[in-house]
Amino acid sequence: MSEAIQPHDDVPGSERRILFVEQITGGDTVLMVFKDPAPRYAILAGSAATAGLGDALEVTVLPLSAASQMAAFDGEGLAKASAPAMPPPVYVKYRGVELMWCPGRAMLQCDPEQTETLLSAVVEFAYYESELHRIESEIAAAWAELEQDKGLAFNVTRADLKRSEVVGGRMGRALERRIRMARIEPHLYEPDSGPPAASQKLGEELRDKARIESRLETVDAQIEVFEDIYEMGGQRMGEYRASQEEHVLEWIIIALLGGELLLLLAQAIWKFGV
Repeated sequence: MSEAIQPHDDVPGSERRILFVEQITGGDTVLMVFKDPAPRYAILAGSAATAGLGDALEVTVLPLSAASQMAAFDGEGLAKASAPAMPPPVYVKYRGVELMWCPGRAMLQCDPEQTETLLSAVVEFAYYESELHRIESEIAAAWAELEQDKGLAFNVTRADLKRSEVVGGRMGRALERRIRMARIEPHLYEPDSGPPAASQKLGEELRDKARIESRLETVDAQIEVFEDIYEMGGQRMGEYRASQEEHVLEWIIIALLGGELLLLLAQAIWKFGV
């Protein structure tokens, strides 16, 4: 759930630089509050408190009336989206509203009185889309690890037990992605922006053009692959560890019985030898 954007005194048409941060200070201008997948705040950038936030996501939203500037942004967006694993830019146009969006930047052309309402939809979409893209990137980077671990689903050796801590960490990260996915998925299917129809319309157009539904289905299927392999691998490793412990216990019992037998034999020899 996210709270609607708060209006401020900027002149409509000015540039907005927005950061998504974990904590705020008294001097920050909070625009929106997000609860999933973890508490975050959308704030206006530029204050001393927000300077140097290297891991914060920046979104620039610039209401315009000049089509030439929108075209210039189109070229910039295409160049940025050409980076590996970056979603393509999204263009939305309807009823006097024109939006060009790519990860980390957006350009909005609309009537001045619509700016704050539509900005809510853009900021909310940018936040949850970035969380989805983060999960997509993590999965893409984890395929090599899964290739190393897939054999654990059907066979475990003593050497595999030595890296059980590493495999356990990968299992934990796969589970964490599932939790985060479950928390952001409802917001991507049904944005939380308030009742204004213009905001809802823009959110729907953004989700459609950015192929959010198909991306969610793909990520869900990929996460399930990780879960299945690591679930089976964890089970096999548990069974192998238990069998090794049973073997150790069996040898201990054999050793104790052997010792007891030797003791009885020694007693018999001593008794009858005397």
